[in-house]
Amino acid sequence: MADLITLDEVKLHCRIDVDDEDTLIEGYIAAALEVCQKHIGKRFDDGLEFTPAVKVGCLMYVSQLYEYRTTINDVETSVVPLAISALWSVYRDAGVY
Repeated sequence: MADLITLDEVKLHCRIDVDDEDTLIEGYIAAALEVCQKHIGKRFDDGLEFTPAVKVGCLMYVSQLYEYRTTINDVETSVVPLAISALWSVYRDAGVY
């Protein structure tokens, strides 16, 4: 599953030019893929197709994790942002909340 989104793709998406945060970014990739599967209610190894929309949502989620990694403010960080949810929700089965 780690090969679904590469480190280079994330660094391009987030415009990151340094290599000293690669381990951190790889953790965010794993977290985004996990949250995506939980949000949709299916697993990639159990029939969930990794479509372009799912991938873009994961890239956006990684970007959010990276950008807000040290921020403590009024931004609600416990919910999936609307744009990401819109990309992923079309793949949800009825009854998944």
